[in-house]
Amino acid sequence: MQDTLNQIPPEAWPFIDLMFNLTMAAAGIWLGLTVFVLWRRHASNLTPVNSAEKSRKAQPDFLKVDHKARAEAIKRGEAFEKELDQRDIAERKAEAKRQREKVGLLQRLSGIVALVMSLFTIVSIIYGSIFTVTRMGDMMEEYSTAERMIAIIQTHPIAFSVCVIVILARIYTYFAKPAQKEG
Repeated sequence: MQDTLNQIPPEAWPFIDLMFNLTMAAAGIWLGLTVFVLWRRHASNLTPVNSAEKSRKAQPDFLKVDHKARAEAIKRGEAFEKELDQRDIAERKAEAKRQREKVGLLQRLSGIVALVMSLFTIVSIIYGSIFTVTRMGDMMEEYSTAERMIAIIQTHPIAFSVCVIVILARIYTYFAKPAQKEG
């Protein structure tokens, strides 16, 4: 044996050591996996195929229906469905509450400011137009108040439309929708 080892050139020993270590590592991994599979099979109560008895009368369990277990499973499923429905309702309520809470003091204040500014704008347009109309002299003295309003709408249609839309939208949000209750 010693003569055989002496015949190996010294340059080959690092390669032989590497191959030995790789072989031992592969053997260790294989042994570890084999033990793990056996333990897992034992823990799962699995039987190897070759250890089973041969029987021509053997039938799989799924061919026999256990009506009692099936009815219990259906009841558990219905109870779970009810629980899921209740959870969904609770989540929707929580989401609605979060949505309600998002409207803060600053948002309400900015809404009020927008309404006041829209009212101020339309009032200033109306008064400015009326005073402009009254300053026009003799021709404007013949106009009634309704005709003056029509003249305002005709001379400033875009500004008047925007103001009316903003005012109606703010009135709708404050009075048409009921105030959301806390809790």
